[in-house]
Amino acid sequence: MTRYQLRSRAPKPGEELEESVDVVLEKARQLANMLRTSKYAVVYTGAGLSTAAGIPDFRGPSGVWTLRAKGRQLSEPDFSKVQPTFSHIVLKRLLDAGQIRHVVSQNIDGLHMRSGVPSENLSEIHGNYCLETCPKCKTAYFRPYAVWSGLSTTTQPGMSFPDLDEPSEPQRYRKQRRGDGGARQVDVISEDSADEAPPPANHQTGRICEKEGCNGNLRDSVILFGEDIPKQALNSAVKHSQKADLGLVLGSSLRVKPACDFPAKILGNGGRVVIVNLQKTPLDSRASLVIHATCDQVMQMLVEELSPASRSADISSSSSSSVVETSNANGDLKVEKVQMNLNWKNPGPSDETKKTEKEESIGGKIIMHARKITAG
Repeated sequence: MTRYQLRSRAPKPGEELEESVDVVLEKARQLANMLRTSKYAVVYTGAGLSTAAGIPDFRGPSGVWTLRAKGRQLSEPDFSKVQPTFSHIVLKRLLDAGQIRHVVSQNIDGLHMRSGVPSENLSEIHGNYCLETCPKCKTAYFRPYAVWSGLSTTTQPGMSFPDLDEPSEPQRYRKQRRGDGGARQVDVISEDSADEAPPPANHQTGRICEKEGCNGNLRDSVILFGEDIPKQALNSAVKHSQKADLGLVLGSSLRVKPACDFPAKILGNGGRVVIVNLQKTPLDSRASLVIHATCDQVMQMLVEELSPASRSADISSSSSSSVVETSNANGDLKVEKVQMNLNWKNPGPSDETKKTEKEESIGGKIIMHARKITAG
């Protein structure tokens, strides 16, 4: 059996690779052993994590940039119905079990929050398309619908991401680090050029802050190429990366700064990095383990290795028994249940924690929403 199924030639740049089931299973066992011995594991997620939810990636064969280069466009999925994937649910359970400590995500789809990942365990460095904030009073609102104008909540033909087009050569806004210690989102394949500020984008959502006496104009939280990464999210990602002895990359090409720098920081500190991605990444040669498979395939095998007694565990992101969402009178997200049948120990004070109509800190700001989480 060859290492790559049905492949007798070297892969082309950007081509997806699929290792055989036996190879992936053996590597999943190695990953499980690394998680067991790790004292501080951090997960880094990219677009490949959410493709199973029907959200396209960017560089894959059917990705946004790949098809646009061929003069083709995608039909936009119904984002109001998108649910967390199997992998999202497993990551939430790994957090509950204390086997991972933090999630750093490049994704703006909000699926980590919808799966129940607490804000203190999540750094969304590119923002969240359901999160709008008030620049005046710093109040933030997590909605059950898209607030970013680049997406809509209904299916439309000819999906276009005009502000997320792959940067041309050379990239106009290449410089990553700023004099004040902040960072901008840039593509590492681009060439250096002048340090120019990006053209201003209109982030106003058209809604007004609901806090009494404020009346500020709400803004979406999505970070476009060339825009500044929020300091709180950036500092949090850096802090946890510095503590980590193991980094798990899921579905990221590691080609966008500063996101690609975080796993490299772990390697620089003597830690290990595992990469799960269908394409090669610039960090493959330095990684302790590289798995060319889908995130869901690897996470399914990982679950079986970490919890042999629960090989038939029912973890389905499409099932209403896993994640059920409604909205309250204010239209804010309400997660009714996040439940998994795994026999992992939950180090929390109790097996059931209820949070209703509360204020929760997200990214150093305040978000109003109702949440009820039932741990399995």
